[in-house]
Amino acid sequence: MGITTDNFFENIYKLIFTPKSFFNNENCCISVRLAVCIVIFVTVFTKTTSAVFSSSINSWFWFLFSIFVSVIAVLFVWFITALFFEYVAKIFDRNGSLNKLLFYSAYALIPYIFFAPLNLLKNIGVYGYILGSTMEFLLYLWIIFLFALALSAVYKITISRGFMLIFLPICALFFSVYWIICFFTKICYIFSI
Repeated sequence: MGITTDNFFENIYKLIFTPKSFFNNENCCISVRLAVCIVIFVTVFTKTTSAVFSSSINSWFWFLFSIFVSVIAVLFVWFITALFFEYVAKIFDRNGSLNKLLFYSAYALIPYIFFAPLNLLKNIGVYGYILGSTMEFLLYLWIIFLFALALSAVYKITISRGFMLIFLPICALFFSVYWIICFFTKICYIFSI
């Protein structure tokens, strides 16, 4: 089951101006193929515009190869991230849909296309750099907010729990690195006696 272009542009409009109504729409037609196309488009668009604005295209072969590798890497990370959230939700007895999470998280990545003009703004001067960096920070916060909305809509949790779910992998990584360092420190201490 696909999605029409009218719904696609309507969904983007809702995502930008009324994101809660977009993510809480139960009548939305979920299409994983469209989600993959959105992720590919966002990746190619941001990679191409950053290369064009920075004039870093030396060889078309390497440029196209780097775009191909970027697309594969982003699709892999996007899918693994969705799988991680799906399994964490199952641990806490929350039923969701991997397809729905992939669909909503792809839409949550659409604001990445605004990084291209902000990178151009950062090249104007000191004030342009400050303004561009501030706007990039706000754009990151907006993307995190949209992803939290996506998680809350898919797993029927509050938005605050959606934010906690987003930062769970970072906390888990921090504690696992901390425990590994402590473990090897203790082992070294034992063998140094």
